[in-house]
Amino acid sequence: MNHCPQNPKKPQAWVSVLGLLIFLLLIWPLSSLFGQDLESRVKVHTLANGLTFLFMERHEVPVFSAVYGFKVGSVDEAPGITGLAHLFEHMAFKGTPRIGTRDFEKEKVIMEEINRLGAAISRELIKGDLADKEKVEKLKKEMAELEKEQKKYIVKDEIDQIYSNAGGVGLNAGTGTDVTSYLISLPSNQLELFCLMESERIKNAVLREFYTERGVVQEERKQTTEAIPIRQLSEIFMAAAFLAHPYGHPVVGWASDINSVTLEEAAEFKSKYYTPNNCVVALVGDIYPEKAVPLIEKYFADIPRGPEPPILRTKEPKQLGERRTKIAFDAEPQILIGFHKPTYPHKHAYVMDVIASILTTGRSSRLYKDLVKTKQVAVGVSATASFPGIRYDNLFMISATPRHPHTNEDVEKAVSEHLEKLKVEPVEAKELEKIKNQIEASFIQSLRSNFGMAFRLMREQLFFGDWRNMLRYKEEITKVGPEDIMEAAKQYFTEQNRIVACLIKKQADVKK
Repeated sequence: MNHCPQNPKKPQAWVSVLGLLIFLLLIWPLSSLFGQDLESRVKVHTLANGLTFLFMERHEVPVFSAVYGFKVGSVDEAPGITGLAHLFEHMAFKGTPRIGTRDFEKEKVIMEEINRLGAAISRELIKGDLADKEKVEKLKKEMAELEKEQKKYIVKDEIDQIYSNAGGVGLNAGTGTDVTSYLISLPSNQLELFCLMESERIKNAVLREFYTERGVVQEERKQTTEAIPIRQLSEIFMAAAFLAHPYGHPVVGWASDINSVTLEEAAEFKSKYYTPNNCVVALVGDIYPEKAVPLIEKYFADIPRGPEPPILRTKEPKQLGERRTKIAFDAEPQILIGFHKPTYPHKHAYVMDVIASILTTGRSSRLYKDLVKTKQVAVGVSATASFPGIRYDNLFMISATPRHPHTNEDVEKAVSEHLEKLKVEPVEAKELEKIKNQIEASFIQSLRSNFGMAFRLMREQLFFGDWRNMLRYKEEITKVGPEDIMEAAKQYFTEQNRIVACLIKKQADVKK
């Protein structure tokens, strides 16, 4: 039976009030955020097992937001198990021996047999064309019958039900190249429920319905990647950009890996990365650290410390020449242009952030004004300074959609002219000051909500070992001068360092 205590159903009015309070907090003024002593407002508590908690008090409304992340994403996967971090994110909502089941002991017996069949199917599927299709179908039929039997014991979406009954909103998770994160907002009097639920999920997650969920992810890949031209283009762009480094892996994974990964491989992956010493939790809102720490010690301290996660040794070798690739699709043309560059805390990472804003932030930005408004060679254009992640050296990427009858080549030529201009013409002080103000305003805006602040605190602590790195960001952006921009442009915007991927419109075969 399910032994996890549940709160009685709260009146619907309370949920509505909570939603209103969160909305008010979203628009709450953050006057002089960096003028205040932010360091005195953020408290850090690290358990003996390595799990780190960050607290930031905001007592304007009686709610708090929690965001916690494991330093694991697609960059931590190897060929054969790509997409596993994303799949495990799905599995984290399946429950534990106490949550999500009516009788775990009986369910467990069925699960073991399902897992045996699933592993046998995977072993056969990796043979490719040599696989025994009749054997696979027979095993799938047996497994389907067992999955039907297992459903009798499963309490679907119980984690969501428990939180909803307690007035929780925004329960969600996300997987990227660098991190897997989980989030929830709750009334401030539900901190103990959060501690109970999340410690239980971290300690005792059950990979329930693993093979069923694997099929869900397969379908997700078809619908969100294979059926969307720009996603297809992005995949071949990343594969061309990273020959050695795992940033070339798609977050959702390659279809053949999703199709054959086993529960045993998932469990091994979990043991390496989903450990307290590879996790940071940020709590922002109506939280009192002195009251929270005893609860945190009570619920999280007994989670065993795991081994230190493997260090990624593979580095992308220096690119020796331009790389070009293209795909034909029944869609409008698109172009992606990328350049390898360093990540934070390298000085040029901040410089490239400024360059991205100069080129495409706002309607008065250089590329938007010239390509979209004046020359009208493009429908839209955007620049991203750190793609696809920031834990390792990454790409400066420009994405654009040509305006008919203009072509990808027309857009590329216009973009190249602007990149060359950055090498030889110093950015005027007025334009640079405007861009820095925009970056600061956007940065502060992202911290207005409890969720936004919690995510940023978590990310900086998890990736860089110190949440104060977010304060240094503003300082480093302020230092960027015209000479820095010219220096970085000359160093990275070169033909040898360029990757170009084009989506061209597939021509229909017409016979007369």
